[in-house]
Amino acid sequence: MKEIKEIHNKKYKYIFLDIFDTIVSRKVQPEYTKKIWANKIIKKLALNISMLELYKKRNEVEKKLGQQAFNNNNDWEFKYIDLVDELYNYLHPMISLKKFQQLAIKTEIEVESSVLIPEKNLLKELAQAKKENKKIYCISDMYLSKEMIKKIFTNLNIIDLFTDFYISCEYMKNKKTGSLYDIVLKKLNVSSENCIMIGDNYSSDYEIPKSKGLTAIFLDKTTTYQKYDQFINENNENKILEKFLTLTKTKTNRFEHTIFSLYLFIEKLYYQLLNDNLDEVFFLSREGEFLKKLFDSYVNKIYGKKIKSHYIIASRKSTYLPSLKPLKEENFSVLLQQYVYINLEEFLASLNFSKEEQTSILESFSHDLKNIPQKEIAKFKETEKKELQALINKKYDTKIIYLYESKILKYLKLNKKFQEIYETNRKNQNTLFKKYIKSLTKEKKICLVDIGWNGSIQDNIEKILGPDYQVKGYLLGLIRRDMKNSANKKGLIFYNTPTKSKNFNLYFENRTIYEILLGASHGSANKYIEKNNKVEVLTFEKEEEHNLYINLISKIQDSMFQIFEKLLEILPNGYYDNIQLNKLINKIHFQMIFEPTQEQLQFFNKIYHYENFGVFEFSKFNLKKKLNIKYYLKENIKYFVRNKSFFYDAFWPTLKLVNEKLYLQRFLYITKNKIKLKLKGVF
Repeated sequence: MKEIKEIHNKKYKYIFLDIFDTIVSRKVQPEYTKKIWANKIIKKLALNISMLELYKKRNEVEKKLGQQAFNNNNDWEFKYIDLVDELYNYLHPMISLKKFQQLAIKTEIEVESSVLIPEKNLLKELAQAKKENKKIYCISDMYLSKEMIKKIFTNLNIIDLFTDFYISCEYMKNKKTGSLYDIVLKKLNVSSENCIMIGDNYSSDYEIPKSKGLTAIFLDKTTTYQKYDQFINENNENKILEKFLTLTKTKTNRFEHTIFSLYLFIEKLYYQLLNDNLDEVFFLSREGEFLKKLFDSYVNKIYGKKIKSHYIIASRKSTYLPSLKPLKEENFSVLLQQYVYINLEEFLASLNFSKEEQTSILESFSHDLKNIPQKEIAKFKETEKKELQALINKKYDTKIIYLYESKILKYLKLNKKFQEIYETNRKNQNTLFKKYIKSLTKEKKICLVDIGWNGSIQDNIEKILGPDYQVKGYLLGLIRRDMKNSANKKGLIFYNTPTKSKNFNLYFENRTIYEILLGASHGSANKYIEKNNKVEVLTFEKEEEHNLYINLISKIQDSMFQIFEKLLEILPNGYYDNIQLNKLINKIHFQMIFEPTQEQLQFFNKIYHYENFGVFEFSKFNLKKKLNIKYYLKENIKYFVRNKSFFYDAFWPTLKLVNEKLYLQRFLYITKNKIKLKLKGVF
């Protein structure tokens, strides 16, 4: 850097500098910035083309525009905006030309700002030169506009050092021919002997300016160029694919390869948030605990906007009661139409009433039922009469069929004790949940992230917060039986609303595996309390669930996260065939779910899940019925005659076929789904 100190010589009033590999160098090989740009444009616009194709097309357009300029008696140059317009006509994205221009420019600035590293030693000398009242100008052969360069320098916090910028594309003349130097000297109206030029290109930054009478300093950046060569050798599309395939060979006896589809989810989530111009996102417990960890790691690695994440401890149970209407207007349809066979203890527990409150209500209600006039009882259905008598006899665990339509519910709503406890608790929990949200954010736009499937927690939160808030939901999978309450929900990996995604049957098959592997370190949200003017969340801790997480799930998550971190080294800012990679991930998921190993089947047979809403019990996924010849023949016939009803009670159809030793049916089932998915282009 000794030669750089020559800029302090009093004879030089004007300092000219090249930009790239002079003022700043890159973390990546220079051409790779365009590849990262292709990566981001495709993901931001959800384009169904490979980034390899987009990068190739960009280069073709650059050559075409440069040649056109040369043919029109300019130097070989092109303007970035013309490049963008040509690509717009090629891509036909579902946005206007103006929005595409803005997106392309923003992304280019974003990428360059992220990969550029200011040369501190040079900038230190320039800062001193500025104090000496010298004028400092950038002169660069570059297709980015002057305004784009200024924005990049602003992002790098070095803009204040420079008096002005002369960029070749602005004049369609460049340093390579010497024309740009003539323009600069003429515009500044200065003598060349008062100017000094610094750059890394021996011809453009040293020989040519010297031929124009300027003093020139050549910066030998051989070491930097070697680093660029090494980078491209390690990060070309073939190398990235090779690294990815190596990761797919890691152990997956406990479904660790679910992390690949989770990577796609996190990636799609990030770009959806960008498109919606959101600065923060809220992950719903409990599955959101691990998802948030993945998202934060992704954001830290990405070359682009950083999005803040929050963690909301909420559950269907903790949000259901505060989402309800006053008792006269409430029919409890969300709960009772899902759980059609429920007892009053389960119903009151789902309303989050304490054991004491439940006992008080049930005893009072039992007393009320004794006083129902016989003429009213005569209107009861036979099943309702039996249920009535059981409740009078204080058999509160008696299951009630279709409580939603039952006269039992009608009379319960008339019970004074129920009315009092319901309204008091509903209002209290509603107020506290609103305070809880306000303690996390001042924003009125709340973007919730969950694995899915119906988005019922989001529905509850929307009802609690009311019209003052705009609540959106991004789910790994969205499964709705109707369009109701689906407008503000989006399934990012698979969905059946408004139409089925082509990969729906693949990811729908055993979605329970996501619920299992995304277990949390804490219990389910139970209710909200206030201490010292601060809202806290009480959780329901089940020892069996805690032990499962500590002894098994947390260890699986550690293994998954290790794979995820390696994916972050190659994919977020990488250049690869994204369409091929997505298909590979789908194929990996198919093999796990439709063609599982014996170890994976055994793992799933041992897993259990606790339901803390509607019904309060552990669910196990193994076969409960004993196999015998009669049952075996019955199941064989049922599979071929009534295929849909055969899988009605199956958490995982493939597991049911294996457990029931229906080998032919399993083969047919796998083959049918594989053919369908291949025809749809899923893999």
